Amino acid sequence: MKRKIIPYVLAFILVGLIPAQVYAIDFDISEVRIDVQLNTDGTAEVTEQFTYEFDDDFNGITRSLIAKKGTAIDNFSAAENGKPLKVEIEDGVYQIYRAGDDGDTIEIELSYAITDAVEKFEDGAQFYWAFFDESNESEYGDMTITVTPPAPAENTETLGYEEAFGTEHVTDDGAAVFSLGYVPDGENANVRAIFEPDLFPDAAQLAGTVRDDLAKDRVNLENEAAAFAKNQQTAKNVGIPAIAIGGVLLLAGALALWLRASQRKRQVRKTPYEFFVPKESMSIPALLYFTNSVFLSPNAISAAIMELMRKGNIRQLTGDHFELIHRKTDHAHEATLIQLLFDRIGDGQEFTLQQVEEFTKNELNHAEYNDAIAEWNKGVSLEVKEKDYYEKHTDLRGVAGILSAVFIGLAIYTGIYELFPWMAAAIALAMLAFGVAISYSPLTLEGHEIRFNWRNLKAAMQNLPAEQWDRLTLDEKQRAYAYLLGSDPKTAERKAAAFTSVQAAADDSSFVMNPIFLTAIFVSAGSTTTASASGGTAGSGAGVGGGGGGSGAF
Repeated sequence: MKRKIIPYVLAFILVGLIPAQVYAIDFDISEVRIDVQLNTDGTAEVTEQFTYEFDDDFNGITRSLIAKKGTAIDNFSAAENGKPLKVEIEDGVYQIYRAGDDGDTIEIELSYAITDAVEKFEDGAQFYWAFFDESNESEYGDMTITVTPPAPAENTETLGYEEAFGTEHVTDDGAAVFSLGYVPDGENANVRAIFEPDLFPDAAQLAGTVRDDLAKDRVNLENEAAAFAKNQQTAKNVGIPAIAIGGVLLLAGALALWLRASQRKRQVRKTPYEFFVPKESMSIPALLYFTNSVFLSPNAISAAIMELMRKGNIRQLTGDHFELIHRKTDHAHEATLIQLLFDRIGDGQEFTLQQVEEFTKNELNHAEYNDAIAEWNKGVSLEVKEKDYYEKHTDLRGVAGILSAVFIGLAIYTGIYELFPWMAAAIALAMLAFGVAISYSPLTLEGHEIRFNWRNLKAAMQNLPAEQWDRLTLDEKQRAYAYLLGSDPKTAERKAAAFTSVQAAADDSSFVMNPIFLTAIFVSAGSTTTASASGGTAGSGAGVGGGGGGSGAF
């Protein structure tokens, strides 16, 4: 019986990190048959039959076995259709070598002995064992465990714990059978069978009795099961309506917010578009961040250099040689870029693209370069945030945060009582509410207009007639081409010849003569500075009666 839900799993899910079990290969264990033959001296001869279905090529399977205190596992072997297989043990895990291909189904038989597996008391001899525990990382599709005494028994008692609870029955000849069926990964289970002590004349005699202990455990487990069923019904009566009602309200609210934001976007888009260069509302790097991608590419650095040239901060002396004119900037990220290019890479007054290349090829400079670029990115994002193109909605987001916490609680509550479909619904609703709480900041009408106009400019420039380009002012040409270079370098490269012809201005500034070469240098710099196993593992033996283990493949 499943009695727990793991809180940290829910926590990871709710923050968008869904931990998935990662195998080197993909497989299913569709069937497991474990037969335990007990001997008169208290040893157990165990035969396990595993059916594996593979969805990848593989080299073999693994089996971890954890002996409980006072016992030992010996003579482990593996075979397929009677043919022995190579076995190695590493870190407590048996590796059975049997290579195969994607789509193969194999049946492997494992054999081993457990010494001192039976504890003989005055009123009974018990086999109390866990064949897997919470360290197991594989699901079992259909598991059956059979414990057979040395001879037919008449007074067999059985009890299963956790996943094995309620699965036990006794055959006519006194064997104990546990039909577990499907077993999830990461769960514990113990099987316990008590036989007449006379069946084990060669086993060591221990003082005390054991059947009363089993009876007490059975009563406790049955009481727990009854309490669980009662609490589960309460969870159905309380949790399900709460999730349903809260879900409807949340979905209705989210839909209303989406329709409101969508209507504003449609209002801007229905305006007929004619090519023009929008007025200057923020720097070109900030425009790229706001309208193109929050992950600024190396192309954006080239656009930022063109922006500094347009503003008169720097001047291009030759194709790869730049001179600093003055350090007075409009934004902190512009000062950061000047400091990187002229002070850290150049000589304080000039820098060349060759110096950029040499600086970034030296691994000792990678951290310094990356830190400067990260600071520049941060400054660009800060400029965008200061523009208030996003609505705040602090109260609404606070309510969404509270709803998220409520749904987290409902997910844990329904999960504890195994209402898994409703737990999944609560998790999904919690994620939705959490998403609204941390990210609901719709664009203002002005923000939509800026994004719409610049994105349309980029699209229009792909096939812009020369006469329309010629009608633009020098400032408009410089801003438009810098934006194109940062957002669509392929189109910028195709238009380079037409758009970068010599255009003198009164202050002697001009377009970059070879913006594509400029971009290539910073793309290379970015690439250079950022370039600077499977199977199971033995667990701790978490079974109630000791022991444990798990299965895997490699």
